[in-house]
Formats: sequence, structure tokens, C-alpha cells
Amino acid sequence: MQNSMYQSSRYVRTLRAAGNRDFTSFGGRLDSYEDDERTIAFHALFGNARLIDRDIVELLKDASQGVSWDRLRERADDDALRDLVAARFLVEAGHDEAAEIDGLLESRRSALGSGVFHSSIQLVLTNACNFSCQGCFAYNFDGGVEERNTSGESVKPGPVLVELRRSREVTGPTRQDSGPTFAKGDWNHGADEARNPSMHMSHEVAEKTVKEAIELRKANGGGHLTVSFFGGEPTLARGTILHVLRTFGDRYDGVTLSYDLTSNGSRIDDELLAALARHRVDTTVSIDYLVPETGEFRGGQQQRTSWEVVRKAILDMKAAGVPVSITSVLSQFTWDKWGTPLIDFVAEAGLDSLDVIVSFQAKEFFQKHSPHDVAQRLLAAVDYGRARGVQLSGYWYQTFQMIIDEAKWAEQADYKTCPAVGRQLSIEPNGSVFACKATARKLGTIDDWRGIFSSPAYQDYGMRAYTNGPGCQGCELQGTCSGGSAGALEEENGSIQVMSPGYCAYMREVVQGLLERHHAQSLATLS
Repeated sequence: MQNSMYQSSRYVRTLRAAGNRDFTSFGGRLDSYEDDERTIAFHALFGNARLIDRDIVELLKDASQGVSWDRLRERADDDALRDLVAARFLVEAGHDEAAEIDGLLESRRSALGSGVFHSSIQLVLTNACNFSCQGCFAYNFDGGVEERNTSGESVKPGPVLVELRRSREVTGPTRQDSGPTFAKGDWNHGADEARNPSMHMSHEVAEKTVKEAIELRKANGGGHLTVSFFGGEPTLARGTILHVLRTFGDRYDGVTLSYDLTSNGSRIDDELLAALARHRVDTTVSIDYLVPETGEFRGGQQQRTSWEVVRKAILDMKAAGVPVSITSVLSQFTWDKWGTPLIDFVAEAGLDSLDVIVSFQAKEFFQKHSPHDVAQRLLAAVDYGRARGVQLSGYWYQTFQMIIDEAKWAEQADYKTCPAVGRQLSIEPNGSVFACKATARKLGTIDDWRGIFSSPAYQDYGMRAYTNGPGCQGCELQGTCSGGSAGALEEENGSIQVMSPGYCAYMREVVQGLLERHHAQSLATLS
């Protein structure tokens, strides 16, 4: 190292200072740091958060044009310098870490068609539901309503769909770019039978899907497969859930399996409860909010089951040993009633976390509620939750975790927070395959499992790894944020390469707030 020249990475970021609170733009650069106290620094591509002092900030600023190792040793000891190199805050002069990402993408491109990155299947057991909650993407993503009505349901367009139609009539076609766009005939245009709401997935389709996925995982040397039971309301097809669990168990043909279920919690009978406990199925119950006085817990009061039924199901699952958790939605439909009572219930039920999904309809949500208000409301809930022993989590929290936890970054670096980017396949009841329940482009069918991975649509999703789109270059969250759900981006922009400005501003502010809390805890630990 003595003979080498080093420079500070152009991707080093620090906590934004008090005068740098415009979260609509990129921030957190070294030259904006104003304080004498220690700060959190991290790498915009790789995370690697560190607590550093003013002297290290100045060293990194002075090293922007290249400094010899011997000169650096005059400013800091060898252990500190080696840690700066390990964190990629110091790199060899002339090196651009983006080239490392380019190399990963090039290797990925050559391997993508083998299916080696695929490790999770989402079985959409049905597109029907015994609830009709305001804000559900099945009713609001363009085309979903037409598809369901065509199949015999009686569904009225939700407010989001109506507004989308109006805006498109005014502004004309959705903006397109060089990235993936809606394919004519896909679900979002309501003309494809691939997503038939009137159909439940048969035992045969589910079994063939799982076998194909296991065979490919085994061929690629993967020892594990995740199977997700999804919908609609998947317990409407409870027989298929039970069939999969009985047929494949926790290990099949040398591949271990783990299961998860997303449900509204209204139909957990004794037989299903026992199976969920036996196979340790991670079961998420969707609850928008909780109004204790009325028992209301779903957006728009469209719940068809009382709170007591769902509450009992959650407590019964917890008592039976089912790994049960709750997912909540913060959106324009839940804003007025979303708050602490649900966190109180989570604490009282003996659960330790609450997953919070921030509205998939980002454009409409952030027009109605500012990114600042959303971020601050979420951070206040985080503080309340921690006081009650409940950790709030979600896409937004995972981005923070990837910054402070190097193992988390290593595990999720390619897809960050959205597994539709090559990791996951979503199978509709008739065997049609998509990247996710929320995405628009059909990849193929289970009758040609290997062909899915060579399809242009899968290649487009899969190559959105590590970085999102041109607009993300320079953002402090470039290597840790996915820009939200791929399906939501397709719905808003017609492309997974184009971000939602409101979402970006909210994410920067909420992650800043989480890093500030982490910073305070780190300083307290040192004192």
C-alpha cells in the first residue's frame, strides 16, 4: 500500500446537515457536512455505514484528487485507513466503483437465461377475495377491474383507476422510454385470459409449478426454494395450500422448502391452522389500521368479517406456533385512520414487528399527502413502535438496513427490495407466469419452464439489478433502494426504469431519519 495512490470515493455520503433538507434532490455529500460531532458516512452503492469524525471527513475531502498512502498515514493510523479502504470510502486512484457494478451486470447477463437467480415462486391461488377493500391493487391497477367484470364479478372502479383514466384522457399516452413497457394484451389492458379472477389454481397446476421450480433449483445447485401462497385471498383455495404442503413437505428431492402465506385472516380453520403450524408457514395477516371503538380494520369499511374473528385467528396462530405477522398499508385510503392502535395490538399480541407498505399508487398518494408528511408520520410511528417493543419495517426499512448491515447488502444487492428483478416468479391460476402479482408483462407459462428465463420480458426485469434507472445516478440511495414496486412503476410510468419523484423524496427523508436515530444510538453506545 505504501507505493499506491488513493482517492476518496465519489460515492461517499454523510448524513444530511441541518441546511440540506431538500429531499427532492440528491444530498449527503462530504462538502455539505457542517458539524464537529461524529457523523454517519456510507457508500451510495455498497452501504458500509461507518461512524466517522470531523478529521476523517476532512481527510476524505482532501483526498479527492489522490494522495499517497504515506501522506494518508500522517492523518490517520493504519487500522483506520484499512477500514476506510474496506468500506470503499478510499479507493485506488482512478478507480470508479460503478465499473464493479457493470462487471456484475455483465456476468449476470450471461447467466440469466439459466434461471440460476430464481429462488422464489408466488402461487396466486385465486384472484377472488371475500373482501373488497378500497385501495387494493387488484381493483385499482388499470385493467384489473375490466378483467374481473369480464369474468363474471361485479366490480366498481376504485378512485385511483378513475383518476388514472381521467389523467390519461387529458395527457395522452403514458410516457415511454427504452425500458420495459406494457405488452399489448397483458393484464393491464384487460384482454388476456392469463389472469382470470373466476378461477382457483388446481392441485395439478400448483404441483407442476413447484416440481418445475425444485428441479431447476437443484440443477443450478440451489438448495432452497421459497413458496408463497398469494391471491386475492389464498384461503379461498385452501385445498390447494394443503395439497402443496402435504405433497412437498419441508424438503423434496434434495431441496429444502420454506412457505409463506398472505391472507386477510378471516378463514383460518382448525385444519389449515394445524398445517401452517406443522410446516412453520410464515403467515402475514393484512390489516390496514385499527379503530378499537368500531372494530374497523380495512380501508373503506369493506370488510366482510368482524375484527374479533381476525383477532382470534392471529392469537390462535401465535399460540399454535405459526410464525405470524401483520402487514399494514399507509395510503390515501387509510391516512385518516392509520395510527398507533394497530401498533398497540401488535405489542399486546406478543408480536415484535409490523410491516408497513406505503401506497403502491405513489403518484396519487404523494399528490394528496406530501413526501415530507408521509416520511414524518412513518418516523413518528417507528418511535412509538420502538417504545412498545415493536419494530416497524417495509421496503423503506430494508433500504436503511442495507446501508448499516453489510451482510444484508450482500444478500439483497441485486434486487435490493423488489424480488421481481429476477428472483421471483408469480404464477396465475391457469399457469401463466409473471415476475410478480403486480407486474404487467407475461413471461410465459409453466408448460415451458426453462423458456421463461430466455423470454425478453424476464431478461428486462432481471437486468434491472443493482441499479434502477438513469434518474437514480447520483442518489445517496442508489445501491439500496429499488424505487418501489416494479409493478407500481409500470402502472404509473409504463416502465420500470422511470421513478416516481414523490416516492424518491419520501424515501430519502425517511432513510435520513432512520440513519439519524442509528447515529444517536451509536453515539450513546460509545459514551
